[in-house]
Amino acid sequence: MHTAKKWIYAKPFVNEPTLENFQLVEEPVPPLQDGEFMIRAMYLSVDPYMRIYTLNCPIGSTMIGGQVGEVIESRNVEFPVGSYAFAQVGWRTISVCNPAMFETRKPYVLPDFGDLPISLGMGALGTVGNTAYFGFLEICKPQPGETVVVSGAAGAVGSIVGQIAKIKGCRVIGIAGSREKCQWLEELGFDGTINYKEEKMAEALKQLAPDGVDCYFDNVGGHTSEVVKGQMKPFGRISVCGTISMYNDEPVRVIDPQRDFVWKQLMQEGFSVHRWTDRWFEGVEQNMQWIREGKIKHRIRMILWKHIARRWYSGGGDKELARKWIYAKTFKGEPTHANFRLETEPIPATLKKGEFLAQAEYLSVDPYMRPYMLAYPEGSLMIGGQIARVTKSANDQFPVGASIFGQFGWRTHTVCDPSRVEKDKPYVLPDFGQLPTSLGLGILGMPGNTAYFGLQELCQPKPGETIVVSGAAGAVGSVVGQIAKILGCRAVGIAGSDAKCEWLLKDLGFDGAINYKRNNVYAELKSAAPKGVDCYFDNVGGDITETVLKQMNLHGRIAVCGTISNYNSAISKVTDPQRQFVFKQLRMEGFVVWRWNDRWLEGIEANLRWIREGRLAYQETITEGFDKMPDALIDMLRGGNTGKAIVKL
Repeated sequence: MHTAKKWIYAKPFVNEPTLENFQLVEEPVPPLQDGEFMIRAMYLSVDPYMRIYTLNCPIGSTMIGGQVGEVIESRNVEFPVGSYAFAQVGWRTISVCNPAMFETRKPYVLPDFGDLPISLGMGALGTVGNTAYFGFLEICKPQPGETVVVSGAAGAVGSIVGQIAKIKGCRVIGIAGSREKCQWLEELGFDGTINYKEEKMAEALKQLAPDGVDCYFDNVGGHTSEVVKGQMKPFGRISVCGTISMYNDEPVRVIDPQRDFVWKQLMQEGFSVHRWTDRWFEGVEQNMQWIREGKIKHRIRMILWKHIARRWYSGGGDKELARKWIYAKTFKGEPTHANFRLETEPIPATLKKGEFLAQAEYLSVDPYMRPYMLAYPEGSLMIGGQIARVTKSANDQFPVGASIFGQFGWRTHTVCDPSRVEKDKPYVLPDFGQLPTSLGLGILGMPGNTAYFGLQELCQPKPGETIVVSGAAGAVGSVVGQIAKILGCRAVGIAGSDAKCEWLLKDLGFDGAINYKRNNVYAELKSAAPKGVDCYFDNVGGDITETVLKQMNLHGRIAVCGTISNYNSAISKVTDPQRQFVFKQLRMEGFVVWRWNDRWLEGIEANLRWIREGRLAYQETITEGFDKMPDALIDMLRGGNTGKAIVKL
């Protein structure tokens, strides 16, 4: 009869663990049954995740963790005596294990490591190495020449991520906590290092990556992640592996990242390496090959016992006048009339070949205008889209009388040559039949396509799943919820008044609606989505998003469309969400709808079909008169609109 020693979780962790949290006990090892084997520990792993995962274990439980050991008895032909195996059996000296009883993280016999130490089965050739291999390559998808930043870079995972990035032809910057660690990273071939305890990270990172960061492998969360996210390039990818900065403390407050996710169309995804269990040995074998080739170095510490919306316009001449609204004064806080100035300019009498003259009929006011205009100098034309009618033309593709959409800004008349427009080219509206052409600014235009592509391409909802939409009574949110219903999902909307919530429920068919100004959003959401949230379409950011993320289900998906809660004020502080991303393996991606320009009419035609079938409803908040453009924008940013806010000339 064998006797096993084991460490048990004796007292709940509060802040940093101490010896009082553990107790060493002994217990007899039972005889083997069919299918079982007995393993004697040789090497046991200690990992950052243990601190936080153990909080879910009852007092008296064996401390969790993996080990590499020798099979000393066996009644399972796949685990012969004398073989070396890896098993998630915790902090124990001797364990009896039946692989059939493991739903995930099943034990396995180590492949032949040759002259390499079998302890690597817990590191570079085990969970650690596969975390780096799959978490980096599958989520970040690095391209040669890109800049990769790794936090916790001197740790077991981070050090391998950086070396794999170098193998893939990337520039690598590592963030670590001492001069010695940074020196070691340089020995591994990192292109740059930052000692976060001694250097100002934002300044150091800007110097090492002056063009920005393409990929970020996040092991720490907190302020480090806040700094790196602030310097990500457009379409940057973030793989969230851990949040070690918060494992011993409460989650920190960080600047709400949603605005960067929208503007830069970032993608962030948390993961657990065990999602790639079916490819486990692919990672082990590849890392072993790189080690043998000298491309990956390892170290083990042994103790005995990480668009702007563009526009183009032209004008000239000496007869008719075009009116236009100018960005007269930089926005600070909520826009006021002092931020705008109404001007006129001549409309040219003649057109050049390829040009057409369009007269605005409906102009759009949208939340993005408030933050995007901050990138423009005072004196610029206010940006935005409009539905216009072609009144003169020297371009066969834009005949006189055609109704068109164009990103012409806040102006009554525009001369345009589409060949000179690089992005957001104008287009003739498809036939809406009896429907108003103003829908080309809403459900049959940019907002409708934002909902159509943003929900389906990023959230990828499945029938029966629960979808939560913030800003649900707006132009985009109201369409998102209805498409979710068409796809067989439950839809819960968050809006800012009882009237808006009633519209969502009675007219649009939402399954639940929450007035965030009157109710406890957390409690109301718990009631409306008792089984949790599978997909979240985020239009607002801030506290509402923080609340929703806490109720996301495993493998939840978040599409970040806007951050309207921050548009009129300083960016708010929220609880660092990285922990949620790791434990629940969440995926969050910001986007701008123009990425689907090549499929633009697909979205319009699908939404048009659903309207005609009675499956999509819409509402417009119409302000009359070009003089009222500033009023319409100010009111919309205050939440005064239901559905699409537009101005009719």
